[in-house]
Amino acid sequence: MEPGEGSGHPPKQAESTPGDAGEEGKAVALMPATPPKSETTWEKLTSYIERKAKQINIGHLLLLLLGLHLFAMSFPNGSDQYVFDEAYYTTSAKDLLGLIPNNLEHPFFGKIWGAIGIYLFGNDFFGWRIFYVIIGLASVWALYQLALQFFSKEKALFAASFLGFETLFFIHTSLLLLEGPPILFALLAFLAYFKGRYYLCGVSMALSILSKEWGIYFLGALFLYHVWATKSIPFRSLFSRPRLKKLAIFVVIIVLVVGLPLWAYDAVYHPYTSQNVVIHTEVVINPATNVTTTTNVTTTTYNYVSYPWQNFAYYYSYHTSLTCDATCAQNKWDHFAWGWILPFNINPSGYYVTTVTVSTKSANGTVISTKTLHPIDWQGIGNLVIWYAIWIIVPVLVAKVVQRKIGPVDTLVGVWIAATYIPSLILSGVYHRVVYAFYFVNVDPALAFGIPMVVTYIASDSEKLQRALLLTWLAAAIIFFVLFFPVHPLDFGS
Repeated sequence: MEPGEGSGHPPKQAESTPGDAGEEGKAVALMPATPPKSETTWEKLTSYIERKAKQINIGHLLLLLLGLHLFAMSFPNGSDQYVFDEAYYTTSAKDLLGLIPNNLEHPFFGKIWGAIGIYLFGNDFFGWRIFYVIIGLASVWALYQLALQFFSKEKALFAASFLGFETLFFIHTSLLLLEGPPILFALLAFLAYFKGRYYLCGVSMALSILSKEWGIYFLGALFLYHVWATKSIPFRSLFSRPRLKKLAIFVVIIVLVVGLPLWAYDAVYHPYTSQNVVIHTEVVINPATNVTTTTNVTTTTYNYVSYPWQNFAYYYSYHTSLTCDATCAQNKWDHFAWGWILPFNINPSGYYVTTVTVSTKSANGTVISTKTLHPIDWQGIGNLVIWYAIWIIVPVLVAKVVQRKIGPVDTLVGVWIAATYIPSLILSGVYHRVVYAFYFVNVDPALAFGIPMVVTYIASDSEKLQRALLLTWLAAAIIFFVLFFPVHPLDFGS
């Protein structure tokens, strides 16, 4: 056996001297070596940027968003300067600390974070808002972890960025508002579901419902996804004893985690849905003097809420009573769910806006021009670069269904949109219920997933093109985010 043959190493080449080389060998030896091609300045720059971009991770995104949140939440910062519904929920958070029932139209758990902040940091803007900032950042992290179940780290980071820079999500997680907690716990529930932690999934989904009653929408999305995920299991097997037992435990967890805290709240706070005041007159005749005394006696009775199902009955009765009148109907963008995704009559609500008028005068004091500035400008507008993505996401989902290429991430996006958006369409279009544009924030996680899903489908043959499309889409979203950022620093010095 020759050296190297069968030994696991490559065969050793026969040695030769210069005199033994043939003419071909001499020609090769005489050829000058080709110098390496030097990179241009542009190539060096793009290579450097690409290397640095690949080092960006979820930690960098969260730090950037934390800085933006901390800056935005500081305006306004007066003791009684509330933004939008903070006027209700800040009072409710303080009443939680004082054992006073308040704001029964929503569960207490979504407001408890404001109460904890006030207790720890004081009754000021920082105490009101800091835990909702943390909840917003935790939601971005949870979406990133969930996205890793379907995408590469790069695409998962893009998905998390779309949620983090969605304007209305950013606003509602910079203030003491109730939209952040149910989204966070819903994302954690889905993450637990995909990791096979079904009972933990039940606990987290129950906390989503306990944070705000529309957590039921997310439970509906989970149910629809589970139906799709188990479609290949024979029908009879779905009702086997082990599966029924697991389902029963899941339902019991939901009922107990929602019901027991509500029961405890009702027992401690004694909330009531209404009160009845009865005034009756008592006439007393003094036999000795024959003087008649008339006294009005007021008796007040309360319709107390004592059981969890009574809480939900009140949620239902309260919200079904909020119908859209003629004045409400004038704002078709905010109060009709289809207006949120149509580029017409965009008319967002001003949550908190300060106005400053700056005049430019000539040398003799004549006003040449005036300019209106808004140093603090909280507007209830979503990031339309992300919201309008629904017009591409839904057709792509339909195409995948037709082609029978529907996968887990496609199903998740589809059921999330269906469960969180269709109810608002029905409520506003059929029942004329009052809905608000910020309800669409519940659809944001589906859009954050949907954009990478769409780009992967459109440019399936080119990873480079996918990256370029995602970068362009995110850049456009960030530009919109900056334009509608709630604080305009340059306007303060004008």
